Amino acid sequence: MKDKKSKRIILHFALSFCILIFTFCIFLMPVFAAEINVIPLNWEVGLNQTLEVNISLSAEKESINAVSGEVKFPEEILELKEIKDGNSIISFWVEKPRKEGNRIIFAGIIPGGFDGDNGLLFSLVFKTKREGGGIIGLQNMESFYNDGQGTKAPLKIFQLAFAVKKGGIAAQMPAREDEELPETFKPEIANDPALFEGKWFVVFATQDKSSGIDRYEIRETRYKILGVRKWRTAESPYVLSDQKLRSYVWIKAVDKAGNKQIVSLPPKYPLKWYEMYEIWSIIILGLGVAYLIKKILWKKKISH
Repeated sequence: MKDKKSKRIILHFALSFCILIFTFCIFLMPVFAAEINVIPLNWEVGLNQTLEVNISLSAEKESINAVSGEVKFPEEILELKEIKDGNSIISFWVEKPRKEGNRIIFAGIIPGGFDGDNGLLFSLVFKTKREGGGIIGLQNMESFYNDGQGTKAPLKIFQLAFAVKKGGIAAQMPAREDEELPETFKPEIANDPALFEGKWFVVFATQDKSSGIDRYEIRETRYKILGVRKWRTAESPYVLSDQKLRSYVWIKAVDKAGNKQIVSLPPKYPLKWYEMYEIWSIIILGLGVAYLIKKILWKKKISH
């Protein structure tokens, strides 16, 4: 009986020890979380001066491939002048950063993931309107692991407290020249019964690492040359006017400095040579010129 009792005591002690060790390991095991920060270039600025902040992602111990959320700022103190995403680690915006009231809403994807420190998502440029203090905060933030399953990643949020004072720093931004073109890109034409009533559309996106993309413009022509048709401001995805896909599609990316990158897609079903009116125009013009020359020469012959 004593042996059985001793065995029970030893077993109970061993089990309790294992539970204790397991609990100890759980609490001491580091939990790696991505971080989204509001990084100030200056946290104390003067009245009617510029305050620029960077919204950045740090993910040193894991790879993150998608982030979304909102940046909130006190509109009574700050006026948003510009959103810059030229050097962003995000190459595909699901929701390009845009102002809605006193918030900037955004959502983007990082193909291949990001696992570095202080990767820039975008920058915000404010002008101070009056003295006071406030917080540029982050809310409804989400991040996802680059694991192919859309697993939500834990996230630490850091906000910025700032002050606007008469004697604050005049944080003027240095002027930067941008002479680089937006990066070249390859549009894709597709259709889907669930989108645009099954109509053909084109998707496109590119980056500009200096000043950022300002807008896209599009033009459809039946011929290889650009022609005289006007460019139309467009957003991706764009429903094509030529649903027979017999046109060249030209897309122009314009950055905020005015630099332009133009790419084109050939028609899926190009016109036959006899359907091209300019060829017939050239033939008719040529025949007309030949007729006129022949008529002039014939008149000269008769006069002699």
